[in-house]
Amino acid sequence: MLSISELLRLRMSAQQLGTQQVGTQQPPEPQPAQSPSAQASDETGAARIAATARHMLAVQGQGWRSARWALGVRTPGTTVDDVHEACNQGLIVRSWPMRGTIHLLPAADIAWMQAVTNPRVLAGAPKRREFLGITDAVLDRLVETSLSALHAHTSLDRDELAALWSDAGIEWQSNWRYHLIWWLCQNGLAVFGPVSADGEPRLVLASRWLTRSRTLSGDEALAEFASRYAAARGAVTAKDLAWWAGITATTAKRALMLASESGALVTVEVQASEDQATTRPAPHWASPTALNALQGTEIEGGEIEGDWLLLPAFDEHLLGYQDRAAQLDPAHFERIVPGRNGMFLATVVHAGRVVATWKKSPRKADGLAATALPGYDLGSGLPALQQRAAEWSAFQGVARLPFTLAS
Repeated sequence: MLSISELLRLRMSAQQLGTQQVGTQQPPEPQPAQSPSAQASDETGAARIAATARHMLAVQGQGWRSARWALGVRTPGTTVDDVHEACNQGLIVRSWPMRGTIHLLPAADIAWMQAVTNPRVLAGAPKRREFLGITDAVLDRLVETSLSALHAHTSLDRDELAALWSDAGIEWQSNWRYHLIWWLCQNGLAVFGPVSADGEPRLVLASRWLTRSRTLSGDEALAEFASRYAAARGAVTAKDLAWWAGITATTAKRALMLASESGALVTVEVQASEDQATTRPAPHWASPTALNALQGTEIEGGEIEGDWLLLPAFDEHLLGYQDRAAQLDPAHFERIVPGRNGMFLATVVHAGRVVATWKKSPRKADGLAATALPGYDLGSGLPALQQRAAEWSAFQGVARLPFTLAS
């Protein structure tokens, strides 16, 4: 049986966070979208970023700058330019693989993942279009115009695509644009692939860009989904997988069962937390390789080893699970998601637990600042956090910014 401390250690390791990573596994190496001669060397920053994306399966990406750091913090020594290069080489893309939520993920995986998750996601689209006032006829015109424009251009940004709708004589409303781009990407017609000189992802035709897609379906796809999700998140429950993938509880349980039958995952019991004293914890699934590696390490004082971390907004450290109690005191949830509005703030993590939020000041000279959660004192961690701020600055390609604690 795993203690809560061991569960947290396993999750941090699986997420490639902290000083040690036990039992992490890499899925098969995908091919880039360009010709084989364009494939990146394993020593390049772009290839290392792509390897992290493969391990994570997907990282939440509605905050583009946050998503880049989500990969960077898990790939020490890389820069934001390495993320851009991985995009430009067709190794990773930004799109909607599940839950109707945009993510950064391997280009080779987007098609089969959408095949698993699209039935539930797309079922709600007609109601959304009815609310927006988009008729089927207008949708058809917008899609046809968009695909023709993407055929005629190497890539387009959002503004350029919308301008072409106007040029085609289509009367459209500003609140339609997100839905139309989502519809194109969710249906596998387009993806955000290359990155422009100003650092923004650009839309491309999926059929032109995704030239090395993996082909998985049925039980094989479900088993892969479950095994890679769990390998990159540590011990997880069926509810975690169902929430993260946006699939039914029945489908999630079947996916985990298939992964277990293949030997990729095993079941493990987890010790009840204080608020679960009267209930039996749900069964968890984990990589046997990670569990074996965990058993070979020592846990001193019941805590995991690991430095202080500066994690981005919407990070998988929290977003990777339906139940986040191991990482975050539930009483502090609204301090991480003010007003429960779905907007997760950037977090300071120590020993796997969220202890503060942090942000960059609009004034460059003020640098980065953290606000501790109730009951936590960040003073002892200030030197380590200043070093993390230096690493964040190096990743962003800016001069080292100071790190301070808000009073």
